[in-house]
Amino acid sequence: MHLPRRFDDALMHPPEAGGAGDASLLASLRTWCEGGASSVPAEPLRIASMAPHAGLDAAACVLDGSDELARLGRWRGLLWRLQILWREQGAGPGAHPGDPWDCGWWRQGPLGPAAAFRPRRPTLLMLREPEPGAAAALMDTLRASSAAYARPLRVLVVSAAPWAGMERL
Repeated sequence: MHLPRRFDDALMHPPEAGGAGDASLLASLRTWCEGGASSVPAEPLRIASMAPHAGLDAAACVLDGSDELARLGRWRGLLWRLQILWREQGAGPGAHPGDPWDCGWWRQGPLGPAAAFRPRRPTLLMLREPEPGAAAALMDTLRASSAAYARPLRVLVVSAAPWAGMERL
C-alpha cells in the first residue's frame, strides 16, 4: 500500500467542527455528492449552488468523517482510517456510498492550486459567497482538468442568490 496524498490545503481549508447537525441537509448533500460518483465516476465534476445554511459545516464534518473519528477515539479511529485506506487502494477510482469525502472551503487566490488539483478521494469543494468572476475562473480551471480526475469532485457554490445556469440544491 502506497502512502496516500494529504488533504489539499493549498486549494481549500477544512470545515469548522462543531455546530448543530441537520439530518435533511446531510442527506440531500450526500445524495447530490454521490450521484454520478460510483466506482467509475460517470461525472468527475459536478457543480451546484445552494443558499447559506448554518449546518453546512456540520454536514461537511459528517461527510468527511471528522465526526466519526472524534467519536471513535484515537486507536479505534486509527483502525477505521487504515480500513478506509486499505479499501481505497483496492476499490477503484470512484466513491462508495458512506465512505468519507474530502470536504473543504475554497482558499480564494491564484488558480495554480486549482489547475494542479487532483482529488485524492471523492471531494466536496465549497465556495462561500464567491465573487462571480473569480468563481467562474475557478470553475473553468477545474473543468479543464476534470477529464484527468480519478476521483469525483463536487463544487458547491454557497450563495444567497441562485447562479444562472447552475443547479440549485
